[in-house]
Amino acid sequence: MIEVVGASENLESEVDKDAMNIFLETLNLLGGPRKLFEYRNLTWLPSLMEAAYVVVYSKKYMKTANEIASILGISTATVKNILNADESKIEEMLSHFEKKSEAKTHVAGALAKLAYKKVVEKGPVVERKDAALA
Repeated sequence: MIEVVGASENLESEVDKDAMNIFLETLNLLGGPRKLFEYRNLTWLPSLMEAAYVVVYSKKYMKTANEIASILGISTATVKNILNADESKIEEMLSHFEKKSEAKTHVAGALAKLAYKKVVEKGPVVERKDAALA
């Protein structure tokens, strides 16, 4: 028996794979999963995954903040905070990760955006040519 998978199921599967790639790259940016244990930042994991999905839907699939919020069941404000996160503040924080950072930005969002750039540079996520930068 051959099962025909619908377009939305294919899209969801592709988004899941892309988000996982971004999530794993955020862990690499942080120094690996062990660093989360060492710095007692395990509470970051759900935020990192959420941010990975937001960034993938925005950058690769050109979804608006309202569409992403609806798809993920989160507020539009959360989506906008993730997309507006300042990556430069996080890059600075990562260089001094041992110290507590008081960065006034959405940490997971900025990490996911940095990770997205790194994954795209490596090649597994193909960004559409008409993709707008957030």
